[in-house]
Amino acid sequence: MRQFRPTLLALLVAIAAPATLLAQGGRGGEPPKNLQVLPKDMPRNQVTALMRTFTMSLGVRCEHCHTEDPAAAAAAAAAAAAPAAANAPAAGRGGRGGGPQLDYSLDDKETKKIAREMMKMVMDINGKYLPTTGRTFTDLTRVSCETCHHGLAKPRTLRAAMTEAVQAKGADSAVALYRALRLRYYGSAAYDFSEPSLNETGNQMGQVPDNRRAAIAILKLNLEFFPQSVPTLTNLANISVAMGDTAGAVAAINQALAAQPDNNQLKNLLQRIKPSGH
Repeated sequence: MRQFRPTLLALLVAIAAPATLLAQGGRGGEPPKNLQVLPKDMPRNQVTALMRTFTMSLGVRCEHCHTEDPAAAAAAAAAAAAPAAANAPAAGRGGRGGGPQLDYSLDDKETKKIAREMMKMVMDINGKYLPTTGRTFTDLTRVSCETCHHGLAKPRTLRAAMTEAVQAKGADSAVALYRALRLRYYGSAAYDFSEPSLNETGNQMGQVPDNRRAAIAILKLNLEFFPQSVPTLTNLANISVAMGDTAGAVAAINQALAAQPDNNQLKNLLQRIKPSGH
């Protein structure tokens, strides 16, 4: 595994300080087992520090990838079944934060296998592809898990999440999902809650006739948070026209013109769709 050492350094830069602290004060323990991507002689404290960055970057715990120790699980089950164990703490719960005691060497979970491939990808990006750009990358600008995941186990855009919700259960489900995601993740980098995000989502949905009612709902949702968003109101007007809702389109344009009175594009659109006699 020596060929991974140069690019492994790029993967470790973000946890250099924690790794140093662990090396100075952490417990050594027995060497890690079943290392397949990382160097087989990598010290346990460095492996632990690296794994900690994975959990933070993905917003998960160790058991997301690692399997409970079968012996510890059996002991915990036996203790729970014993009458005397009614008021005793469960055995075998030795994980961080009271979680299960894990056997990190086991390869039972698909997520662990995927993680190995992701590690190879990051190493290739930092060690092979970025250097070919001819640009200089520092320890703070190289790619890491956080670059894509931003605290999500399965990174995805807000647009993807909303579109999937519409396709699965309809517009009301997508609106509820947005509110839940905003409540949980607002202020983090997990999802883009800026004005253009929902606007572009609604605009793209509106290109498909069957999704236009959902697009209207998404755009109106955006207006709850950005009531003066002229791009959102413009898309709302255009999709309303496509649906034959002239009154809705006129209302959206008038609201947009109140924010931008000199917008000639909106004035022209209003003249084209405004019912005669008005």
